[in-house]
Order: sequence, then structure tokens, then C-alpha cells
Amino acid sequence: MNKKIDLILALVSVLLFAACASQLEKDNEVQDLDTKLENEKKISGQDHLGIRDNKLKVQKKVLLAEELRHLENETYGIEYEVYGNREYGTKGLYGAYKECKAEVNSVKYGGTGKLAPIEPAAPVINEDPLLKFGKDESGELVGVSEEFLTQRIERFKKYKSLLQKRREEYETKLGICQNDVKSAKERVKTKEKSSSL
Repeated sequence: MNKKIDLILALVSVLLFAACASQLEKDNEVQDLDTKLENEKKISGQDHLGIRDNKLKVQKKVLLAEELRHLENETYGIEYEVYGNREYGTKGLYGAYKECKAEVNSVKYGGTGKLAPIEPAAPVINEDPLLKFGKDESGELVGVSEEFLTQRIERFKKYKSLLQKRREEYETKLGICQNDVKSAKERVKTKEKSSSL
């Protein structure tokens, strides 16, 4: 009985995987698109207003390579803003927050002088593709990775969304910490004034 159930589950899994794979392939099929509009007028950037099939249409037409490059650059930019970039010597919001926590806990401002534990940095973008090794058309030894365009766009949209949330989180944490440092400085000033009297 268990073998029969296992066989049925295996068949269902294979069919489900095949259905997902075929949908992914359908989503990435190249189609001929009719992008011609009558009485076309540019609105702004890549947006145009015109008529197709006797209906008013607003059309945005982008080159896919440029759109993907823009999404990736924007996403990497947010990651650098959040976590910094060692290559360029920037610390990002996370590094500023870490330094602020050290400052607020310093003996100078009445703290213990010990570093308060904070969560470790958790970069989001993980681009470590699996490479197939071989020879290309010209006989060069190469490593190649491939993925569907829709997969890459969806992955970077998820990265971007998560990084935007982290940016908001660290902006808030940094603001609170900076306020704590300001309060600690005021306490020290008040204490110094009262002891000098």
C-alpha cells in the first residue's frame, strides 16, 4: 500500500514540476508584438499615447537589457546604501548603526564601554551561478550560466523589496541610536555643569 502511495506522489510531483517548467518556458517565449500606435505622442520617458484598434492606449516600451540593467543597478545601489561597499570604503546604514551603538555604550557617555551585540549583517544578493564548463563556438574554454529572464527579474524584485525593508529598518534603528547618543551627551553636559558648581 505504501509503495502505491509513494508511486502516486512521485508521479504527481513529476507532473507538477513539468507543468511549472512548461509555464516558465511559455512565460519566456519570444512573441511578435504590435507596438505601432496611430497619432502617437510622447508623454514622458518611454511612455507614449496613441490609438490602436480605435481605443486610446498609453504604451511604455523598454529595451529588456536596459530594464534588467536598471533593476539590477537600483537593487545593488540599495544594498550598498544598507550594508556599504568595502571596495569603496563605505559603511552603509548598518555600519553607521554599529558605530552609533558603540558610541552610545562608551564610558565617555556613561555606558559600560562594552560593545552591545547587534545582529550580524545579512546581505541579500547572492549571485553565485552554477556554471557549465565547456568550449564555446570559437573553441574557447568557458563557463556559462543561463536562466530565464522572468526568473532573474523576479529574483531581483524580491531582493529589492527585502533591501527596501532593511533600509527602513536601519534608518529607524540609526535614528533611535543617534537620539540616544544625543541624550547621553546632554546627561554628561548636565553632570559636568552640576559638578563644576
